[in-house]
Amino acid sequence: MTAEGPDQNAHEESLRARPRPRRRYAPGEDRHERILMAAVQHFSRFGYVNSSLARIAADAGVSDAGLLHHFGTKKALFLAAIALREDPFAAAFDTNSTVRDLFRQFTVAVRSSMSRPELVRFRAVLSGEVLLESNPAREHMRGNVVALLRAFVPVVERGIEVGEIRSDVDARQVILELLALNEGLRNQWATLPDDIDFPEAFEAAADSLLRRITVDQSGLG
Repeated sequence: MTAEGPDQNAHEESLRARPRPRRRYAPGEDRHERILMAAVQHFSRFGYVNSSLARIAADAGVSDAGLLHHFGTKKALFLAAIALREDPFAAAFDTNSTVRDLFRQFTVAVRSSMSRPELVRFRAVLSGEVLLESNPAREHMRGNVVALLRAFVPVVERGIEVGEIRSDVDARQVILELLALNEGLRNQWATLPDDIDFPEAFEAAADSLLRRITVDQSGLG
């Protein structure tokens, strides 16, 4: 066994101090990610109908055939772009929590979502687009709202039962208001991104709503 000298220790310290290399994508995975991000940009700017697969492929640096290898249709690409935004957001919630914890989770999810503002902007555009019967995500997004109500309303109902929430509160109305705060403030931020701090505005609104419904009138605190 050799003794460790100062030079060796300095070398090991230098290695520990170096930043970890960024994750390297396999070629196919890298193309998949580039296509998705180009699609998010196009769908956000031009909507579903006016977005072109050829232009998306060009911006992603792949051929038309390469794009179709990863996403067989425009609809499949559109739904994959939606999932890129929606899946991590939905995974942020624990529905076995208290109402206060649910509200806190929501504020954390909103704040975390802003690490990728292009996806938040895309979701804001979807809010209007999915009202059109021709939009392929219409039923998907309707299903999302139904799923959120089914998951979150029982949390408020349990809060009423255990005395956390006032007995005269309508549990479904609370969740509808919470979802409306999120969607409305997100859309306002997309319109005036330099003037509105979406996470701060949502946290303040959620805190106000929580104070109105809790027995002790306490907020997120």
